[in-house]
Amino acid sequence: MTSDDLFEFPYLTRNEFAQSIEHFVHQYGVVLAGGHATSVEIRPGHGSRQYLRICKPLFSACTDHAAEDSDAAYVDDLEDPDPVQPEPARTVDQGQVEYHIVHLASWRVPVLYVRVHVRGVDGSMETVMDAGRVADALVADRAVRGAMAAVEFGGALGIQDHPELGEPFMYLHPCHTATLLRAVVAPAGGQPSGVHIGQHNFIAAWLSLVGTAVGLTLPSI
Repeated sequence: MTSDDLFEFPYLTRNEFAQSIEHFVHQYGVVLAGGHATSVEIRPGHGSRQYLRICKPLFSACTDHAAEDSDAAYVDDLEDPDPVQPEPARTVDQGQVEYHIVHLASWRVPVLYVRVHVRGVDGSMETVMDAGRVADALVADRAVRGAMAAVEFGGALGIQDHPELGEPFMYLHPCHTATLLRAVVAPAGGQPSGVHIGQHNFIAAWLSLVGTAVGLTLPSI
C-alpha cells in the first residue's frame, strides 16, 4: 500500500479527503481559474475540518439586438443581395454559482453542495433553491438535461443545511457515490478496468461522474 492508496476504497477518511482536495487544487486550480474568473480554494470548516470551494460566474449568450420576425427577415434577404450577417452572440453575466465539496463522516464520501445566485434586472442577486431552476441555470446541454429528466434527477437534488456553514444549500444526495466509483474501477462483472483511483485523483474522478449534472465539468490536463 502506497501513500496514495485509500484505506477502504471507495470510502475516504477525513485525512484522505484533506489530502485529496489539496491534490485537486494543485492539479486544477490554475486551469479552472484561467479566463473565467473562477476561484478554487480550500476553506476552513469546524475545528480542523476543511472543504473545497469552487466559485464561477454564470454566463448566458445573447446578441445586442432582438431577433427580427422571421417573415420580415425573409423579405430582407430577398431585397438585399448581400445581407449583413447577424452579430455574434456575446456573453452576459447572469450571476454566480458556488460548488462546495464537503466530507460527510456518516457517508464517508465527498458531497457536492451547490448555491446558485441569479442576477435580476435591477442588479440584485437572488439565491435559487429550486431543483428545476438550478438545472435551467447550470446545464445548457439538452442531451444531459434529457437524461436527467429521464431518471427524475430532480429527486437527487435536495436542500440541506451546509454542514460547515449551517446555511441551506442545494446538494446532490451521496447514496450512489460508492457504487459509481466502484463501477469505474471494475465496470463489468467485477473485472478490474485498470483505472486506479487514489488520493491524487479521487476528487477529479468523482466530479467526472457527478459534476456534469450541475454544470461542473473539468478540463483535460
